[in-house]
Amino acid sequence: MTTTMKAAVAHAYGQPLQIEQVPLPEVTAGRILVKVAACGVCHTDLHAIRGDWPVKATLPLIPGHEGVGTVVAVGTGVHQVKEGDRVGVPWLHTACGHCEHCLSGWETLCEAQQNTGYSVPGSYAEYVLA
Repeated sequence: MTTTMKAAVAHAYGQPLQIEQVPLPEVTAGRILVKVAACGVCHTDLHAIRGDWPVKATLPLIPGHEGVGTVVAVGTGVHQVKEGDRVGVPWLHTACGHCEHCLSGWETLCEAQQNTGYSVPGSYAEYVLA
């Protein structure tokens, strides 16, 4: 497998995305690597790129939280999917799993949450970690 991939990257809020070669994400425990087939454009992506929300997206940014594709690598501890499976890439990348919000099923309110295409690289790329 290659060590780089093409991605649409925002380096500054309100500026056009740049298509460039970036390092291929490394698959870690509990994660999967997805070869992106398609990704929708959500208004959230526009807010992230514009930087017009109170909590700013992390720059440089690869937007896109509505990705779909095929699993090409599986990290240790992953048992729900296997290589070759078609999957969707969720907005919620991670949450702590221990706070009152996580324990009550409201992970999207977790103060430690990480979001695809906002605080971690998203699906406007050839590959994405999920």
